[in-house]
Amino acid sequence: MITAIDSNILYDVLDDDPDFSQASQNSVQKQSQQGSLIISPIVYAELLVYFLKKSSLDLAVGKLKEFLHDLGIRVHPFSEQDFAIAAQAWGKFSVRKNVECPKCGAENVFVCSKCNNKVSWRNHIMTDFLIGAHAQNNAGCLLTRDRGYYKKYFQVEII
Repeated sequence: MITAIDSNILYDVLDDDPDFSQASQNSVQKQSQQGSLIISPIVYAELLVYFLKKSSLDLAVGKLKEFLHDLGIRVHPFSEQDFAIAAQAWGKFSVRKNVECPKCGAENVFVCSKCNNKVSWRNHIMTDFLIGAHAQNNAGCLLTRDRGYYKKYFQVEII
């Protein structure tokens, strides 16, 4: 089985996050034993920003390449179908007026404390939808901590 991995899982591993690091490392290891691991070019770019904060471009690219190699992760390119699925999901999401919880997908309504006007905003951006569409079209599952909205908009197993 192919597993796509979201940036947040790999940030946990890189940052040695006290709340999520061990669980994320264990999940990556478990999924690698069940098949191959991929990331989208968006996840690659997001991870590269992390390495660029600490190194020059050449060093950052090399360190990212080493990190991905050590975990057995390869970058899988986007297809036209990935873009089409992402655009469809974004279209459904962008008409919503309430804020969706990234963990469970529940919609929330917020009201201004001063004037009682309903406050709405998008808590996800197009890159999130590209990651979801890429996983749906190229993997059997998506390893992420943002389970709620991926379940709502994409037909891929979320782990």
